[in-house]
Amino acid sequence: GNVVVMWIILAHKRMRTVTNYFLVNLAFAEASMSAFNTVVNFTYAIHNEWYYGMLYCKFHNFFPIDALNHSTYNLSARYMAIIHPLQPRLSATATKVVIGVIWLLAFLLAFPQGYYSVMEKLPGRQVCLVEWPE
Repeated sequence: GNVVVMWIILAHKRMRTVTNYFLVNLAFAEASMSAFNTVVNFTYAIHNEWYYGMLYCKFHNFFPIDALNHSTYNLSARYMAIIHPLQPRLSATATKVVIGVIWLLAFLLAFPQGYYSVMEKLPGRQVCLVEWPE
């Protein structure tokens, strides 16, 4: 569904409104979460062993936090637009700046999760986890 929403808005010029930029942004975050984490989480939960290497371990711990923050900030921006309908609407440029700031904040808040991710060998298996410094 999210991919269809993105395609419809991006494929039709008249659909590219300020509101729809936020919808595309939210749909992209949600579709990315589904694409990058669903199968990996399922196999990791079933087998309780990490098969995907160190780079994906870091990404796997970083990305859900990033996507969650991204979705939350995006929904907060939409909420503010709905709650204050009489304030002037954002221009397309201002909307893109807000979306860029949303991505930057989400990245910065999720970065430590990826940075401190490690693969650890346990008896008979390998796991991916976050090891925080003391």
